[in-house]
Amino acid sequence: MTKFEIQKESSIVNWTGKKVLGLHTGTIAVAKGSIDMDHEKIVSGDVVIDMTSLTITDINDRKTHQEFKDHLWNDDFFSIDEFSTSHLKVVQGTLTNKNEYELSGLLTIKNITQPVTFTGKIEILTDFLYSTGELVVDRTLYNIRYGSGKFIDNLGDKLIHDEFVLQFKLIAQRSN
Repeated sequence: MTKFEIQKESSIVNWTGKKVLGLHTGTIAVAKGSIDMDHEKIVSGDVVIDMTSLTITDINDRKTHQEFKDHLWNDDFFSIDEFSTSHLKVVQGTLTNKNEYELSGLLTIKNITQPVTFTGKIEILTDFLYSTGELVVDRTLYNIRYGSGKFIDNLGDKLIHDEFVLQFKLIAQRSN
């Protein structure tokens, strides 16, 4: 078995949240993590996300940017002061095509853990592992209900879609 330690400086998670009249985008940093491989089989994976690094990339106006960031940090969304990290534990990865995997695991946001399944690509180049993929998350499963049509009627153009997308790029180095 080979362990690859994620290089947080080279890895990034991009997020996209949609609403009726548009979308918002941003990034979140990887705090730490590792991926264990046995030849072409993923044995396990562990990725910790630093929620305090959450940025917004689509709002340039300083006041609006800060108001939206504060909104995401508070209890309406991620309660970041209380839950400063989120966690993805990969429990299985099945090779489906060359370098493509179907991954399953457990995602923890706000101390609530739910099963997830997603696809990702993994390439190993000598001592480095390069992985990309996309994970669609239903925020309501993590008690993030603000602006959700599941819980609030008659939102009209204030409706926020329940699913948000996490696109990741991870670079990891073989550990000794």
